[in-house]
Amino acid sequence: MLISLITALTPSIPQPPVTDAMPKLPETIFNIFIFIPLGIALALAVRKIVKGQGPVLLYCIIGGALAATMEPVVDVLGLVYLKEVNALGTFTILDRTMPLYICFVYPWYVGGLGYLASRLFRRGVTTRDLFLLWAIDCVVDIFLETPGILAGTYLYYGHQPFNFWGFPLWWGFVNPVMPMIAGALLYHIVPKLRSGWKLLAVIPIIPMADGIANGAAAWPMWAVLNQHDVSYVWTHLAGLATLGLSLFCVWIIGQAVARPADQASGETLGQKFKGLITGAPVPQPTASTPTTTVDA
Repeated sequence: MLISLITALTPSIPQPPVTDAMPKLPETIFNIFIFIPLGIALALAVRKIVKGQGPVLLYCIIGGALAATMEPVVDVLGLVYLKEVNALGTFTILDRTMPLYICFVYPWYVGGLGYLASRLFRRGVTTRDLFLLWAIDCVVDIFLETPGILAGTYLYYGHQPFNFWGFPLWWGFVNPVMPMIAGALLYHIVPKLRSGWKLLAVIPIIPMADGIANGAAAWPMWAVLNQHDVSYVWTHLAGLATLGLSLFCVWIIGQAVARPADQASGETLGQKFKGLITGAPVPQPTASTPTTTVDA
């Protein structure tokens, strides 16, 4: 009976264009484009270990690699198809074979940016900083995805809202929440892990953050997109709901990591980023800021 029900429902759900072939030259260029930030993140992780600053960044990258297993799930629910014919395939979940670039992007986008967010939170952020960080990550996500879409390595299908050049912007609302949640979890948990083998707990934190972010903010789109011939009115309303939930997630993160404006260092978000890059002294922490000897 269950099989009959699934068979009856399947035709009503939009299906991907599985016969579309991966263009080889754009795939190669996109693989290189996506690998560059991963290569930088790996080099920084090794440098931190050599300098005795701990393996947290490396563990975040490993956790990001594991988070890539979430991609087929959100692809099926969010109606995106990563072309498989003639592609350099890797792992298969839910009958979706992931191309190589997926294994490159998750380690640095979810893991590496999650680590960066945790360091930023330790330096001290306000709720305003967090909303600005979300907007910056949104732009990063658009810049990241657009070349692959325009080159034809993957596509979004169905009645996607806010889809102006092939990239539905609601994905850009949700994706930045992943590293921000990862950063908030790292901010609070790493100081309690101290060092040694306990730090391995960092690894599952990253895929957990991925799942939390998508489940918390993307569910209105999942529910609406997977209907037969759904109206663009409903998908746009669901897109606005997803935007609202994404911003609500940022506000919730702020309740966990943000400092009141009168307790902040007075640095702008740009100055905080510069301080992380240059190694400038961290402003004096308040009593609410976790302290640890581990480079979190």
